[in-house]
Amino acid sequence: MGRFILRRFIYMVITFWMIVTVTFVLMHNLPGDPFANSEKLTTQQRALLEKQYGLDQPLSVQYKNYLINVLQGDLGVSFAYPTTKVTDVIKRSFPASAELGIESIVFSVVIGLLLGITAALKHNKSWDYTAMFIAIVGISIPSFVLGPILQYFIGVKWGILPAALWDGPANRVLPALTLSFMTIALTARMMRTSMLDVIHSDYIKTARSKGLSQTSVIIKHTLRNAILPVITVLGPIAVNVITGTLVVEQIFAVPGLGKYFVQAVYSNDYTLIMGLTIFYSLLLMIVIFLTDIAYGFIDPRIRLAKGRK
Repeated sequence: MGRFILRRFIYMVITFWMIVTVTFVLMHNLPGDPFANSEKLTTQQRALLEKQYGLDQPLSVQYKNYLINVLQGDLGVSFAYPTTKVTDVIKRSFPASAELGIESIVFSVVIGLLLGITAALKHNKSWDYTAMFIAIVGISIPSFVLGPILQYFIGVKWGILPAALWDGPANRVLPALTLSFMTIALTARMMRTSMLDVIHSDYIKTARSKGLSQTSVIIKHTLRNAILPVITVLGPIAVNVITGTLVVEQIFAVPGLGKYFVQAVYSNDYTLIMGLTIFYSLLLMIVIFLTDIAYGFIDPRIRLAKGRK
């Protein structure tokens, strides 16, 4: 298991270096520059700003300096917010995105797994049809449509929950539910399909023939194998929702990462774009790394097979 973890960690480090390199090259090949919107700048002022941010140096020197700074945890200073470091932007806005994302993941896992398991155990019955109808609705309705609908009926018309803002626990429910609805649908459909495949496997029939109870067969044998595809999907999805979804954050006025990323794109804020991209990528790689480790513990055949390779 130790060699398996070490190998995955080395792959993660190489991937991280490639992402930093590609992001740096792409940013410096985009049309325009961070000072293009500052029409009042004189040539001398522009030259001073380029010197201040190191943009007057050769690209290779900029890359070397940036790589060293990233390894030290320094993502640079934002061009749009000259007195603010990119890490400060992340520290200030990520907690809201993370809190919203974690709550939506909890909704997704609990509701999605329950729907999927129920649909599989009640195959071709009313519970199955109801769960799949909810899943189809979840996939079909985008968050920018679902959000205002929940906001109007639950928040404004019925007054059950706050319609927006980020003031207390009650304010988290509607944006978290909006953000999790599609994930609930995907989890339910995948869990149902996986459960149906596992239920009809030979080893499940053998377990039942040995006299094991239905509960024991489902918990000890069926769920453990059926949940593997769901874990694979939930890893990247979890990072996506935790790092912030622009539409949901804008609809419910959540002070998360999404608005900063869009503003950075509009203003060609190199350091902020690269910093948020690297932060997102690193978080994604860590989750995939932990997912691989979880895979190895849940199903030892996976790490054994990879070890032989």
